[in-house]
Amino acid sequence: EEARPGGPLTAADAFEGAAVAVYFSDVSRWYRGEVTSVNNDGTFGVAYEDGEEEEAVPLEDLFHELQAGPPPASSPPPAAPPPAARPPLGMPAVERALEGVGLERYAAAFDEQGCNLRR
Repeated sequence: EEARPGGPLTAADAFEGAAVAVYFSDVSRWYRGEVTSVNNDGTFGVAYEDGEEEEAVPLEDLFHELQAGPPPASSPPPAAPPPAARPPLGMPAVERALEGVGLERYAAAFDEQGCNLRR
């Protein structure tokens, strides 16, 4: 997998052991590496993941390597809609339920008990 570059390294970030990404324009590819030395002339030694090494890489060629990790956090899922409003409980609700399913005989039983469900 090709290295993913971040921002350019600063001199303070270019220490031995720092993970870096370096672009090779001749092959149009970023390579992962690690700083192996800090040279007196302002260049850096870099060991690449493919086993190659360079002794004098200029600071302007060194970039932070973005580490592989979990994908960016996505937005939380939208909140569930509020539950549908329930009809008020009581005889009107019972009447609607009975009429809705066609259970007239149950309505008649309520009538016998003194609950007038029919209007």
